Amino acid sequence: MAMITRTASDIAHQIEGAWAAHLARDRRASAPHPYVYASAWRPCTRRMVYDMRAPQTKPDFSPDTLAKFRRGADRERDLLADLGAVGRNTDPPFQVIGQQEAFRLKDRKGRVAISGKVDGRLQVDGVKAPLEVKTWSTYLTDRIETFDDLFDSPWTRPGAYQLLAYLFGAGEPCGFLLLDRSGLPTVLPVELEPHLDRVEDFLSRAEQAIDHVEADTIPEFLVGDAAECTRCDWHGHTCTPPLTAPSPAVLLDPALEQALERREILQAGAQEYMAIDEDIKARLRGTEHAMIGAFAIKGRWGKHSRLEVPVDLKRQWTVTDPKGRFTLEITRVIQRDPAKAQVANGNI
Repeated sequence: MAMITRTASDIAHQIEGAWAAHLARDRRASAPHPYVYASAWRPCTRRMVYDMRAPQTKPDFSPDTLAKFRRGADRERDLLADLGAVGRNTDPPFQVIGQQEAFRLKDRKGRVAISGKVDGRLQVDGVKAPLEVKTWSTYLTDRIETFDDLFDSPWTRPGAYQLLAYLFGAGEPCGFLLLDRSGLPTVLPVELEPHLDRVEDFLSRAEQAIDHVEADTIPEFLVGDAAECTRCDWHGHTCTPPLTAPSPAVLLDPALEQALERREILQAGAQEYMAIDEDIKARLRGTEHAMIGAFAIKGRWGKHSRLEVPVDLKRQWTVTDPKGRFTLEITRVIQRDPAKAQVANGNI
């Protein structure tokens, strides 16, 4: 009888290593291409030129990232299959057609400037509207309520431009974005006309990038957005811009600093609470009186009024305030002091 010399931990590590190697074998090397991918809108034209000219020189994705890509692709297929099944059992029914149709958008010089594949089309009420599926982190999607919310995050912004390019190229006034979430997926309606300026910017930026590739030149560095530069795949090895940013204001407020420490500790629990709370309320919607274990459930219906205004009239009276929305991004840049952590936890 052969003796077993490997521990369960050894076997587990071997399996993980083999899994990583399996994903690495499926990695496809990118090749230069003469157009911009629809999913690759960037605020930096220089980055778009690098993406076109030498994508094969970018650092390889880690096994973890490759696994996330595969999981996302699998989830997208599942969502489209589920959406098709939902449509067959709906009155009136709808269909998901034209999956992975090639898309080409030409510039003013007749060149293919933006290229991609449309996830599908939603055929309903005589309309065949482009449909894009996104399986971003639920940390992002659980907070998205309208299409305009996508422009608030650098991680979701390219997806918004991608769908707008599809609408513009297909000559369709509207489309849909199917977002995976921690609970029920959501379908966001998207109108092209309010965002025509964004599509024109994308097409113009793509045209400039193509001009640089054909002329074997490179655009100037992006100015005024150091955060975007540090997120770039090319930063530090191919592109080394002189990063400058306004000096931050230094706030001397011990109470606020302690509140920020406590906020970071509570953040994970708060996210879990919101996800569970949303799921429970969705499952109990319409339940007016019930008992479950030690909990009593009481619900009641109430009136809900909304103002329905024609689109043309709504657009006529829409006013854009450049400072109407303010968002904060809070990031830890100094490691936690153990003594302060005790205070934030309420132990001192």
